[in-house]
Amino acid sequence: MLKGIRQRTLASYACLFFIYLLLTLLFSFGMVNFLTVLLGAFWITVFMAWLTLRRLIKPVEQITSAAQEMAGGFLDTEIRVEGEEEIDDLAWSINYMARQLRKNLNVITEERNRAQAILNSMADGVIALDKHGHVILINPVVEGIFNIKASNWLGYKLIKVIRNHELEELFRKALHEMQPVANSELQVLTPKPKLFRIHVTPLKGNNDEKIGVVGLLTDVTERRKLESMRTDFAANVSHELRTPLTSINGFVETLLDGAIEEPTIARKFLEIISAEGKRLANLIDDLLKLSRLEDRSTKLSKQPVDLAELIRNMMTMFEGRAKEKNITLTTEIQDHLPTVPGDQGFLSQVMINLLDNAIKYTLPGGKVYTSITFNKEEVKVAVSDTGIGIPEENLPRVFERFYRVDKARSREMGGTGLGLSICKHIVETHGGKIYAKSNSKGSTFIFTLPL
Repeated sequence: MLKGIRQRTLASYACLFFIYLLLTLLFSFGMVNFLTVLLGAFWITVFMAWLTLRRLIKPVEQITSAAQEMAGGFLDTEIRVEGEEEIDDLAWSINYMARQLRKNLNVITEERNRAQAILNSMADGVIALDKHGHVILINPVVEGIFNIKASNWLGYKLIKVIRNHELEELFRKALHEMQPVANSELQVLTPKPKLFRIHVTPLKGNNDEKIGVVGLLTDVTERRKLESMRTDFAANVSHELRTPLTSINGFVETLLDGAIEEPTIARKFLEIISAEGKRLANLIDDLLKLSRLEDRSTKLSKQPVDLAELIRNMMTMFEGRAKEKNITLTTEIQDHLPTVPGDQGFLSQVMINLLDNAIKYTLPGGKVYTSITFNKEEVKVAVSDTGIGIPEENLPRVFERFYRVDKARSREMGGTGLGLSICKHIVETHGGKIYAKSNSKGSTFIFTLPL
């Protein structure tokens, strides 16, 4: 292309030289005067300048301007010029290059968006550092965990973003040795202390060139909490089962050793064995209920439930026990109470557990009060008593399995420690909430069910 332009330029100069030579010869033979030669030379020069401007300079200026726009990122610009064939070829080549750049840029943008979408959808936190140890990437999970904004911390050292020297040391080690570094567990101080599993991997370029490191932070706080709860549950179950079994075995051995020959003592021991056996059966029954509720494959048999009728039936059921302790049972139900979608058997179990606890822990002469109210969204049931109350520090844990405020008294009354946990599971399975309030004058257990 450049060779063609050079040839055309040389030909133009040669043509101009020939015309000047012809005019000089005509002047020398007296065929034209000097003024004619000057005018001819002038107009020929003007014509050649105009032709050069139109066919070469202007197209080159247009190409230069368009190329500068493309360099600034405006790749949609198209060069349209009318010039020499070689200029047209140059314009076409630049346009083709721009189209290819647009195509490659679209591919790169799609890849970047795909990578960003993957990072945003990850459940684990991702932190990337450059070869100098400065933060170059933080995904939204890390932003949420540490309550930070990535754009405010890009380019900073990791220790300034997350103030944990052990974490910074893991990244520094991986960056220095260019080898993966794994940590089993690391506690990081966030707004709430969390436990993380850290894995840091070096990033290498061509010829194993050091680029940086990327770290994966897996939050294992809940997993460890569940494992601890499972261990505690197994220990509690073992303890709760062992206590009545030990008592039964002890009294049976005493009877076999000769106490059976004394009717009064034998009867007393048999009554204790019977009570412990019932307590053991109740414990196993509650464990089976809890297991069924925690099984995700278990489906509720939901039907419209008349809570007013259900609660009246429950109050009738407990009238005998209340009279024995001289406890007054009262109920207040809001008018026009709608039916609630739920499993009547499970909801009956909730009321049985709550009323049983209320009567059990209310002193003789006290009161147990049940109320039902509703609004457009939910029905609220409250069971209040004038019992011994629950210390404020114990309220958050009363719905835990086997948690008892007064362990000795609870066992003495035959409690398994699972009743409130069962209530919590049933209510939450129905999409509701349950909570407790208490003071020195008694306790109130409240649960809500969505309409």
